[in-house]
Amino acid sequence: MNRISIKVTGAQGQGVNSVGEICGMGLKRSGYCVFGYREYMSLIKGGHSSYQLDISDERIESSESRSDVVLHFNHHGLKKNLRDVKDGGIILHQTPMWEFPEEDEKWLTDHNVKALYIPMEDIIKELDVPNILGNIYLTSFVWALLNQSVDDLKNLVREQFAHKGENIINMNFKCIDAAIEYFAAQSDLNLVSLPKPDPKWKDALYITGSAAQGMGVVHAGCRVFVSYPMTPASPLLTYISKTQNQTGIVVKQAEDEITAAQMMSGSMLMGARAMTATSGGGFDLMTETVSMNALIENPAVFALAQRPGPSTGLPTWTAQGDLLLSVGSAHGEFPRLVIGLSNSQDAFDLMPEAFNFAEEFQIPVIVLTDKHIAEGLYTQQQYDQNSAELRRGKLITDTSKLKVVQSTDRYDPSVKDGVSSRWLPGTEAAVFASQGDEHDAKGTVNESSENAIEQMEKRMRKAQSLKDSLPEPVLFNSDGVISKDEKFDLLIVGWGSTKSAVLDVLKSDDLKDKSIGYLHWQYLWPIKTDRFEKLSSSAKKVVLVEQNYQGQLGMLIKMECGKDIDHKILKYDGRPFFSDELYSRILPLI
Repeated sequence: MNRISIKVTGAQGQGVNSVGEICGMGLKRSGYCVFGYREYMSLIKGGHSSYQLDISDERIESSESRSDVVLHFNHHGLKKNLRDVKDGGIILHQTPMWEFPEEDEKWLTDHNVKALYIPMEDIIKELDVPNILGNIYLTSFVWALLNQSVDDLKNLVREQFAHKGENIINMNFKCIDAAIEYFAAQSDLNLVSLPKPDPKWKDALYITGSAAQGMGVVHAGCRVFVSYPMTPASPLLTYISKTQNQTGIVVKQAEDEITAAQMMSGSMLMGARAMTATSGGGFDLMTETVSMNALIENPAVFALAQRPGPSTGLPTWTAQGDLLLSVGSAHGEFPRLVIGLSNSQDAFDLMPEAFNFAEEFQIPVIVLTDKHIAEGLYTQQQYDQNSAELRRGKLITDTSKLKVVQSTDRYDPSVKDGVSSRWLPGTEAAVFASQGDEHDAKGTVNESSENAIEQMEKRMRKAQSLKDSLPEPVLFNSDGVISKDEKFDLLIVGWGSTKSAVLDVLKSDDLKDKSIGYLHWQYLWPIKTDRFEKLSSSAKKVVLVEQNYQGQLGMLIKMECGKDIDHKILKYDGRPFFSDELYSRILPLI
């Protein structure tokens, strides 16, 4: 791929994000596909953080482990991230009188890396502008290094700060002009060569995975969103809260996760599409409500944004360690659906399906995302907002049908697919009970052996009906496009956000002509393995790629069809798969 990357490091609160956000938006508008990746410690202020942009004329949804340009706001980045720059790359910093240790000087020389000190604080003082505008100065220097239009940058700054008045805009422009002038004086600093822009990216969205998921929630017809803040699920709550005046969604920040799950359940019982979102420990608290919804056969949608555990673990980092949690969480045996998002497209497309399946089968649905998706910045083509279906299953709303429905229809154990008729409390219809004890056909407590067997078998019949209705995993060929079944030398298997890194790797010159397929699961439980069994039996090698220690998707596949995957590429350090890192681990398998 034609790609370059820029990384900004510094303390939280120094403006690291603002440089990345302005450059990212500006480059997207210039005709580039940009992917933004953030790293930060679980401290509100002062912890070391970074913001990386990967840029290409092709679709790109992953990061590289090393960048062409690395800008350091403080000396900690010079210590921690010195080797994050590519051979022949550029290091920019603003630490006065900094001297690299002898070992680092040798490394810089051996790798042909240029290091430049920018006296930003002195220049800002000379310009007589507030210190905070140093971020615009550094942004402008990077912008010039990329040989981008100064007018485009000024237009972007004017758009962002227009509400603050002309005086603030003029001070920003003063910093931009000074940075361009200082850059022009650096005769030994070569421009970073970007690929030719592609106009198709100019009108694309530049959004986080959480914003994409939030748009999908709105598109699904959700009317109630209840949550308690927990990284990395909080950005979804923030997005839906900010847009509630436009969407009309009722948003509630509950006092804890248990309350959030219960309020969502009550809203669903009363007929409103509702959901809740949380992360690991918060979902642990919600699991009793997951089980309750299974018993009363109430539709329920939970979003679980993964981060590394156990316990608090790495709260601001990413993982795929909660797949088994979602499949096995909550006491008792009951059917549930687990869906895995992989990028900004899935985050929009699959949310309506989550609600549809919840209502069609009257089950809990758990939607898995992770920190990498939730906070990643994607260049996303405009969504199709006309194609989603609204499927409410066996919900009865017709007045004439409500008049003849019987109380025993609600949990009728004789229904073939296990899905009973459903109607809303308060309607002029027969009364049934919704409560957490085992019950008979109309919801009345019944602890007899015969009834327990009938109701368990009724509920579990839904599992097979649900599985039959789910699509098979999606197959991509080495060009990264959806493919029909064929024989591959190497079959890669994965789910979730690893898809982005895998597909970016397959575009590399060394691999794009190879016989490689990637089989990706969106619907993770109940799991379908027929396509996998067919493809894996003809492939020379099969490799599992997951961001967890155990290879949890592989465990589910083996449990379902008995087939183990010998080759595994697993990662569990809180960082996502970087495309060059994954490339180096896939290449030996060819």
